[in-house]
Amino acid sequence: MSAALLRRGLELLAASEAPRDPPGQAKPRGAPVKRPRKTKAIQAQKLRNSAKGKVPKSALDEYRKRECKDHLRVNLKFLTRTRSTVAESVSQQILRQNRGRKACDRPVAKTKKKKAEGTVFTEEDFQKFQQEYFGS
Repeated sequence: MSAALLRRGLELLAASEAPRDPPGQAKPRGAPVKRPRKTKAIQAQKLRNSAKGKVPKSALDEYRKRECKDHLRVNLKFLTRTRSTVAESVSQQILRQNRGRKACDRPVAKTKKKKAEGTVFTEEDFQKFQQEYFGS
């Protein structure tokens, strides 16, 4: 919503909340309602300060507002000043939640490599089986 529409809405709201005359003293309905005029000086001042209702902003302030702030040092100072100790499980949970929810933020789970399973049978067992089965 533009600033002009917002101002107009506030003016209408203020006019509707204004104290009304008692019901016995009604104004004639066809009479035009006079609104106070704004002086030309005020309108010229507004036009000089802004282009279509936009106030010029400082480039330095805009940069500071959009600049990412690193709160790590302040947070570490605060945490080191506190004397209470936290359980290891709680601190690990906080670290896990702070890492992020994307797959690229999650650490790779280490999988244990399975050892190559050797056979239970020996070479002699295979030879014995071969002689019994094939008969050679």
